[in-house]
Amino acid sequence: MMRAPLHGFAFWFDVEFNGHAISSTNYQSTTSFVDNHQMNGSQRKRRTNPNEALALYTAPEDPPTHQQQTLIYFYDPIELEQDQLIEGSVTLSQSKENARFMNIHLEYTSGGRSYVKESVMR
Repeated sequence: MMRAPLHGFAFWFDVEFNGHAISSTNYQSTTSFVDNHQMNGSQRKRRTNPNEALALYTAPEDPPTHQQQTLIYFYDPIELEQDQLIEGSVTLSQSKENARFMNIHLEYTSGGRSYVKESVMR
């Protein structure tokens, strides 16, 4: 059976910003975006119809945005066996020191051991 070290976790998010509500049943929409600005080599899109949703994806395979992925490294890697289960929870809370920062509280168990890791997403 294969063994490998786990050095940490990566976090990212997807969010959708919805447009104005439309009450008419006759409304038909087609998705259309206009290339608006060139930023750091990637295109930023602007909605041409404010009633359409706008999505922001920050996963590693998506185009770069000003939002980034967050990495939480462990002080000491955890040795895992192939197919070993990792269970836990992540709690995000807004930082009291800076409203733009998020506190991350990570609790997880694996191989009969429990771990807690805290970090700040800046």
